[in-house]
Amino acid sequence: MSFEAALVESAHHAACRHLLAHLRRGERQEDLCFALWRPSYGASRTTALISELILPEQGERTLHGGASFAPEYLSRSVRLACARGAGLAFLHSHPTDGWQPMSRTDVTAERDRIGGPARATGLPLVGLTLGTDKAWSARFWRWDGQGFERTWCDKVRVVGHRLAVTYHAEQMPPSQRRPTLRRTTDTWGSARQSDLARLRFGVVGVGSVGCMVAEALARIGVEHVVLVDADRVKIHNLDRLLYASEADVGRLKVELAADALRRSATAARLQVDAIPGWIQQEGCYRAALDCDVLFSCVDRPLPKDLLNHIAYAHCIPVVFGGVFVDTKRDGTLGQAAWSVVRSGPGRRCLRCDGQYTTSDVVLERDGSLDDPSYVARLAGGRPTNQNVFPFSANLASLMTLEMLRMVIGASWWPEPGGKLHYSFVPGTLHAVGELCRDHCEVAARTALGDQVAYPFLAAGPGQSDGSPPSSVGLRLLARLNRLAHRFVGGRSS
Repeated sequence: MSFEAALVESAHHAACRHLLAHLRRGERQEDLCFALWRPSYGASRTTALISELILPEQGERTLHGGASFAPEYLSRSVRLACARGAGLAFLHSHPTDGWQPMSRTDVTAERDRIGGPARATGLPLVGLTLGTDKAWSARFWRWDGQGFERTWCDKVRVVGHRLAVTYHAEQMPPSQRRPTLRRTTDTWGSARQSDLARLRFGVVGVGSVGCMVAEALARIGVEHVVLVDADRVKIHNLDRLLYASEADVGRLKVELAADALRRSATAARLQVDAIPGWIQQEGCYRAALDCDVLFSCVDRPLPKDLLNHIAYAHCIPVVFGGVFVDTKRDGTLGQAAWSVVRSGPGRRCLRCDGQYTTSDVVLERDGSLDDPSYVARLAGGRPTNQNVFPFSANLASLMTLEMLRMVIGASWWPEPGGKLHYSFVPGTLHAVGELCRDHCEVAARTALGDQVAYPFLAAGPGQSDGSPPSSVGLRLLARLNRLAHRFVGGRSS
């Protein structure tokens, strides 16, 4: 089981303003504050999601080169965490760059002064340190029955318009320059390449678009890819499905793609997790929560809705892509279009973008979308899901480029907009920048993690008894489930 932390970009900016204020003025003065965190339990990773700071009030902290907090500040923060069903995080700054070690004073403050009171929340204490270059380090303090055990996080992510990541260099060492990646590395630099390579990418739907996205990831040196799809290769897939031949008909698409990616890999080591299942199955869902970036290459409303939920509730950016083809009644092409949307904190969600509705999800849940006569009536008797290899190739390229803008982009790069829409007949590409509607219920789940349950999960590959990782404990799971049901019930009333 690995541990990580993730901050919503707005919380990161607020923390930088508070914690680095004195250092920016040239004063060698550290600062501190508390925050709330919620857990996100993947199949092999627990992430502390941080979106809400608890800034000190007058007299609640003392600055003396270092910084110390008053007991009243700690007490107020613990009470607020308990009231919100959240864990407690302690944030402070150091006057140096990069991933920060802990001094003896830091350990005493977190382990001995904060750890005990934080147990009242039912969740471990999470400590974070901010360097002068805005890089975070983080650790979990877990009670082992006799004392607090410190576990360093593998990395800390800041999620928003950009994806900024700081790695624990010993636990996730930087990748070495390789001849196979010379042109790629020289294009955006060794530091960006190392950051990109160590991210875990998930591709949900390994069809015509998903296979090409996965191929692009393998070629640019990514070291860990998760593939999720329950479908098998069919004869009518062969005009669009990369890697597939007639000899592959009947094979699982994830197995076909995994074998091909291992041959295409340019990284020294590529780990490919091929998961034959649907994303709405519990095991696949938890595997997706282990990822840092997800690609949605599916066209059904239920998996789109679930991935939309993951993007906000679990702070994992999701790049969505879709193709629309209009064939005229005489069998000729009328129009074709494809679009790319990246969902996540601070961006427009897929539901507000109009790519599916709640009614669509209900129709899939009751089986209507698997009824050929019903689908034919919706489509006016015309065939649906038409696509060709060149359309899929262009969409896969746009989706990969959207990810690269987020991961390797500099702060001065302008935002192209919330949505990229390509229209084939006039040959135009439009960027549309919009935010979610007011009171969007998807955006309202931001950074709530497993505190808010997705209602349509089913048993599936890798499904266990529903317990979180053993290091967290069954008692904590029961408490989280009670909180989740109370939260969801409150929203629906």
